[in-house]
Amino acid sequence: MIIESTISQKEFVRHALSRYFRRPIFYLFAFVAAVLTAFVIYDPSIPQAPAMLGGWIPFLVYAAVGWITITRQSRNRDLPVYQPIRYELGRETLVVSMRSGRSEIPWSQVRQWRKVGSIYELQLLNGQVLLIAARAIGPRQVGAFERMLRNRIDPKPEPGVFDEPAA
Repeated sequence: MIIESTISQKEFVRHALSRYFRRPIFYLFAFVAAVLTAFVIYDPSIPQAPAMLGGWIPFLVYAAVGWITITRQSRNRDLPVYQPIRYELGRETLVVSMRSGRSEIPWSQVRQWRKVGSIYELQLLNGQVLLIAARAIGPRQVGAFERMLRNRIDPKPEPGVFDEPAA
C-alpha cells in the first residue's frame, strides 16, 4: 500500500498540543493544583493566596508555554512534517520517502500506532513519530490500512524511567 501524505498547519498544531497535554508532568501539575485547591476550600485556616498560587501558577505556566511554543513552531513552513511524504507499507518494511531522503524502517522498529484526531501516529522505538493524515487514505482503504497496521505492528511498552536505553 502506498500513501502520499502532507500534514496541514492546523493538523500539526492539534496533534502537537494533544501530545503535549498527554505528558505525565501535565497531570502532575493538574493534580497538585487540584489538591491545593481542595485543601483551601475544606480548611479555611490554610493561607489561600500562597496555596492557590503555588498550585495554579506552575500549571498555568506549563500550559501557556506549551501553547505558545507549539504555535510558534507551527509557523515554520520548513518543518519536514509540512513536506509531501510518501509511505510505502510493505510486508517487512515501511519505506518513508521525501525530498530530503529515504528511509527503510523494519516493522519491528515501530512501537505502536494510534489514530489521534485526523492523524495516524506511528511511534518508533527510537522516539520518533511518523504522522499520516487520515484524509490521505481513501474511505475504502481505511479498513485495510488499519488491519495492516494491527497485523504488522506488535505493540511494545514505552520504556520506563529506570530502563536501560536501547542500543
